[in-house]
Amino acid sequence: MERLRPVWAEVDLGALKRNYARIQSYTKAELMPIVKADAYGHGAIPVVRALKALGAKRFGVALLEEALEIKREFPELELMVIGASPEEHSDTIVRENIIPGIFSFSQAQALAKSAGEQGKTARVHVKIDTGMGRIGYRPEEWEQILEIAKLPHLMVEGIYTHFATADHADLTFARKQLERFQEVIRKLERRGLKIPYKHAANSAAILHFPEAHFNLVRPGIILYGLPPSRHVGQDAGLEPVMSWKAKVTHVKTIGAGETVSYGRTFRAAYETRVATIPVGYADGLRRALSNCGEVLVRGQRSTIIGRVCMDQTMLEVTKIPGVQVGDVVTLLGQDGEERIDPTEMADWLSTINYEIVCDISKRVPREYVE
Repeated sequence: MERLRPVWAEVDLGALKRNYARIQSYTKAELMPIVKADAYGHGAIPVVRALKALGAKRFGVALLEEALEIKREFPELELMVIGASPEEHSDTIVRENIIPGIFSFSQAQALAKSAGEQGKTARVHVKIDTGMGRIGYRPEEWEQILEIAKLPHLMVEGIYTHFATADHADLTFARKQLERFQEVIRKLERRGLKIPYKHAANSAAILHFPEAHFNLVRPGIILYGLPPSRHVGQDAGLEPVMSWKAKVTHVKTIGAGETVSYGRTFRAAYETRVATIPVGYADGLRRALSNCGEVLVRGQRSTIIGRVCMDQTMLEVTKIPGVQVGDVVTLLGQDGEERIDPTEMADWLSTINYEIVCDISKRVPREYVE
């Protein structure tokens, strides 16, 4: 499709596939790639298609809507909703053979009722809250899981938890969570409930908490080539999958004392060359990068000057010779010897790289390359 605006994100499916192979080398467990939030902004359908070609059969999402989108394209795949699924949509969940995470008896009852009416067996994974404090049964509520397992037309296929600090250097709390989870499993098994799938390991735990792998793991951010934190994954050999680019639309020279953008927060101290790119905070280039963020132009770093606008941003290019309309500007990615990745941009903003890639908006078209 013809690009209508010179702003785009390149998604390298070759890098994605290589990351998948590297992750597989860390564990003997089955991988369930997490493709929620449109595959962390990379595009769920192309990402799923690429990983399906490598043998992935089971994928995790956060929302029922995300599962249905993928099911329409790949009806044969196993889709699990790891977040909350509303009870009122139990008929749809059962009809589409989607696997929900559940954490209440009323959820289980609604699913069992729908399955009975449709002449099917609904598969569920029970969520245990071992310390994350979001959704899930508390460990002391384990006996309720036995009641769920007694419901007709229902199969407890899996049990899972989520770590709060697996991306920290200190795994003390993560180990406490793991022990709580294992204790719930032991109690259930002593009462005769054998659950086929057990999973706890997110990206960070896959890389440096092998005792938490069980027989299924949930790679998320590492699939997309980004480390889970500054403590984990820096040396895992991952390749960032997404780069983000725009083309210069205007270049001008302003005199000393002149100002740039809303609020006149940038004032030139000397005669300054200014390049404008047609990308702004509506695209996900955060306004907090005003007067401090950097981009790459002709292989050199250039500073954002003035406030980032909704649709346009200005750059200081005085010391970069020959900048002209049509030059490619790299907001994320490699240009010559220089690179800006989502982790560096996240550091400027005191946030995490997950937020950077997820925030690149839908109006930035994704272009897929190998």
